[in-house]
Amino acid sequence: MRDHEYDGKVVVVTGGASGICRAILTAIVERGARGVIADVDDEYGAAAVRDLETSGHQVRFVRTNVADAAQVTRLFDQAETAFGGVDIVIHGADIRVKNEVVETAEDEWDEKVDVVLKGAFLLCREGARRMIRQGRGGRLINIGSTGGLVPRVGSAAHTVSKMGVVMLTRVLAMELAKHQITANVMAPGLTDVEGPSRKGPTSEEYTRNFLREVPMGRLGRYEEMVHAVLFFASDQARYVTGQVVYVDGGYGAGKLGVTGESSVFRPAL
Repeated sequence: MRDHEYDGKVVVVTGGASGICRAILTAIVERGARGVIADVDDEYGAAAVRDLETSGHQVRFVRTNVADAAQVTRLFDQAETAFGGVDIVIHGADIRVKNEVVETAEDEWDEKVDVVLKGAFLLCREGARRMIRQGRGGRLINIGSTGGLVPRVGSAAHTVSKMGVVMLTRVLAMELAKHQITANVMAPGLTDVEGPSRKGPTSEEYTRNFLREVPMGRLGRYEEMVHAVLFFASDQARYVTGQVVYVDGGYGAGKLGVTGESSVFRPAL
């Protein structure tokens, strides 16, 4: 039985052709929304639209480089033409850059920061402008990462861009509250790859080492990330803004591997 919670809503999801963001898009349109996928992968984008339209949902794919302001404007223009506006904007587009700082090329750094952080700025700026003009409020949701809370070796570009997204979101929350527009971050931990994904599975070694620091001892699941976003996107969260929810099995809570007796502090006499 179809859930009608989002009937009449229009959602724009960047990175929505695959992975977690496709799962998020699917969950929202299955609950009544009309969806716009913004991605650079034509094959995955077409497949996502085909699958969802076959199930009776209204979805469009707009090839979009989120780091290009003109393409972001075109994205929202097409959303308005197709569906009459936008109510929910979810920015999850990302690329993988994993090098130590001394091995990171300038263009790798620039591309990562452009897609994740500049993309968040451009998407939220244009989405907020449209929402303000519509006058019915809205939801801005950025996809963060545990990397924005707990840095890891080889993660400088990732950590910096994701932490920047958190700060941007908090400022947006303060600036847009008067327009009844909320801004929040859902930050996933390492998540099991299910269904369509361009990234592919993480190496066994990395997964094994990562899970040593996860109190719940397992990978996250797509549906667990989706439920957090569904809350932020819903009317139940109309008074929730400027927040970050880490869906990470406790990874960000502290250093799980630091165990054993610690030395007792004794003041010098």
